[in-house]
Amino acid sequence: MRRTFVLLLIGAFATPSFGQSRAELGANPNDHPFQCGAAFSIMAKVYQEAGDTSKSEGYQIKFDKLVTEAEAIFEEAHKSKGDAEAYMQKHVDLLAAVAERDAKLVINFARRCEERFPG
Repeated sequence: MRRTFVLLLIGAFATPSFGQSRAELGANPNDHPFQCGAAFSIMAKVYQEAGDTSKSEGYQIKFDKLVTEAEAIFEEAHKSKGDAEAYMQKHVDLLAAVAERDAKLVINFARRCEERFPG
């Protein structure tokens, strides 16, 4: 079951999305690092399980950068690093639940995050 899910995500990610609806980021830009961090975390895990360490590492690096950015946002709001980690995990859990129902939506969302946070 998990392997099927991984293959579905990879297949959907590798397929062009012309004409498909785009998943959009939330209205609050302070949430974007959390939202996209979750997408990058999931993609890193998917590629890791598929054995593509290069792509997995690339997404992990993007995730790590967004974790640092997210922690800084919480620090500015006088919240702890632990609070930022919990909020990020909440986003990962929610996006993973969405991926179970609609992998293509998550793939499109990850693409949108690539546009928002390139490199």
